[in-house]
Amino acid sequence: MITYFTSPGPILTKEAAGELPSEGDYTGIEYSRRQEATESEIDNLLHVVDDIPIAVWLAALVGAAERFAWYGNTGPLQNYLQQSPDSAIAGALGLSQAAASNINSAFLAVSYFTPIPAALLADSWLGRYNGLVIFYITTLIGVLVLFVTALPQLVHTGYAKRTAIVRVLKSGKLAVTDRSLTIRYIYNAFNWLVNFGGLAALGTTFLERYASFWAAYLGPLIVMFLGLIPLTLWAKRFAKEPLSGTVIPQVSQVTAYAVKGGFIMDAAKPGPQLEKHNRTVPWDDLFVDELKIGYHTCRVLIPFIIYWLCLNQTFHNLISQAGTMIGSGVPNDSIKSLNPISILLFTPLVESIIYSFLTRHKITIGPITTITIGIAILSVSQILAAVVQHIIYTSPPCYRFPLSLSCPGSDKGKIPNQVSMFLQVPVYVTGGISEIFAVTTALEFAYNQSPASMRSVIQSYWLSTAGIGSLLSLAFTPLAKDPYFVIMRGSLAGLMVVTTVAFRILFRRSNVLMDML
Repeated sequence: MITYFTSPGPILTKEAAGELPSEGDYTGIEYSRRQEATESEIDNLLHVVDDIPIAVWLAALVGAAERFAWYGNTGPLQNYLQQSPDSAIAGALGLSQAAASNINSAFLAVSYFTPIPAALLADSWLGRYNGLVIFYITTLIGVLVLFVTALPQLVHTGYAKRTAIVRVLKSGKLAVTDRSLTIRYIYNAFNWLVNFGGLAALGTTFLERYASFWAAYLGPLIVMFLGLIPLTLWAKRFAKEPLSGTVIPQVSQVTAYAVKGGFIMDAAKPGPQLEKHNRTVPWDDLFVDELKIGYHTCRVLIPFIIYWLCLNQTFHNLISQAGTMIGSGVPNDSIKSLNPISILLFTPLVESIIYSFLTRHKITIGPITTITIGIAILSVSQILAAVVQHIIYTSPPCYRFPLSLSCPGSDKGKIPNQVSMFLQVPVYVTGGISEIFAVTTALEFAYNQSPASMRSVIQSYWLSTAGIGSLLSLAFTPLAKDPYFVIMRGSLAGLMVVTTVAFRILFRRSNVLMDML
């Protein structure tokens, strides 16, 4: 029974008031307590986002602090590695672009692979909250080392599964809370806060250019220390679930039995194992069914290896590309901040206009379709990057060899080709919009389609696709030099187009399958 009341006034129940129509005006009406919505209400009422627990926002703030440090430190890193102290662009080590890009790619790969063992430790030994604190402090130590060595002379757990409830909107209409909408909202909000932290690169790159590298790394270090405040003061707000142990041994055993059974997952269920092999197994049918869902989720995420290969160019090769163009006083590694800026600007618009329109008109666009849109937009971004490179190569003074010391017009590598760096704006903006549709939806998809016992592992697997993509970028090292950048960027654009088409063809039915699951 759902109970309504107006304060002050008598309590009004459905039995007394009859079935309340969704189009009525219920302004001022509240609910005496959270109650489940009926099937009829779920089918007919507008679906809205549920209340977000404070723990979710605390976790998002900690994540934003970590991302502030991440972007603040990686922003100046390409120049730090590639340029020398006496070059036209401020630097430190003076490595080649290819070497600097390789180191950057390796760094990204390690960063994206480490969550896998971290997730196993958190689930089976440390606990998720303790793991969060320990690994956060570990990151803080790394930021401290980077700051010290740059000195002169040195160089979800918060949102539990809830049933739908009926609520009265400010407009006076009835609506029902929707868990899937809430999860999407949480991930969009988290992504927004993360990219707000990503603006750190805008400040650190200017500090790098006009002050020094140690000053650039000081800001992220301070913010990391500040991030400890919500972790410690509001520790009780974070959900501390009992350790459930890792499911990896059972997953491995189920997979082995499925392979022996002709690559059929149902062959690993207790019934067939007892009947055919006289073997009693420690799992039930539900565990095998959940594992099937988990494996399907992992297959859907595989194309993101190519996605990250292309998107991660913003951390190195696109920064170097900007260095060969006219910056008009703006550091070449600061323009990458257009990526988080575009996400900050367009995420509220997508959420409040596009998604809101679809929800009001009860139009369902599944995660596979949304991801496909995001991947397609990144394909456009990569095509634009190749076009910008072609424009650079067809511009004076050095054409296909910008900043070459052997080119008289470059004044010993000080004068770039006469092309504005701001031609890169569409590249970063489309890349940011792509993340709103592809990355946020993939995170939501990995969460929603993961069995509870495998959630940390699958989230870590999702991050590992970015690590594999970073490693793949090493294969493009032979092309990461002039005059081959048009070929390299054209190849990446072609890969993205092929990935978009293949993803849609291979997983076009998964929207329906996910609804059935």
